[in-house]
Amino acid sequence: MTIQEAISQADQLRPNDLDATAKLRWLSAMDGQIFTELLFAHVDAPESFDGYDAQTPQSTDLLVAFPYDELYPRFLAMRIDLENGELERYNNDAAVFNRLWQTMAAHYCRTHTPNGTARLRF
Repeated sequence: MTIQEAISQADQLRPNDLDATAKLRWLSAMDGQIFTELLFAHVDAPESFDGYDAQTPQSTDLLVAFPYDELYPRFLAMRIDLENGELERYNNDAAVFNRLWQTMAAHYCRTHTPNGTARLRF
């Protein structure tokens, strides 16, 4: 999923007046968290993640790929609800987002070698 696709899907889920710059900043923070807390702890992680800014092309792929990329529009919808003070919706979105995050993280940890370990050879 690209930056533009995530923002577009979130805007469809939660029509809003928020600036795209704020949504880009949220996506940057989300991918920064994904890189720092999950990817970086594994052998085949990208070398670095420097975040997204106004000069980042909207066609840039986000770090989490299909089929787990649904977490991005859900994350943005959650943040939009928080900004709008819609706490009941925020709590519902947070529950959905947390389930998506846990599923994605569990799959990643099962399928990638952690740093500091060697693969078993028989």
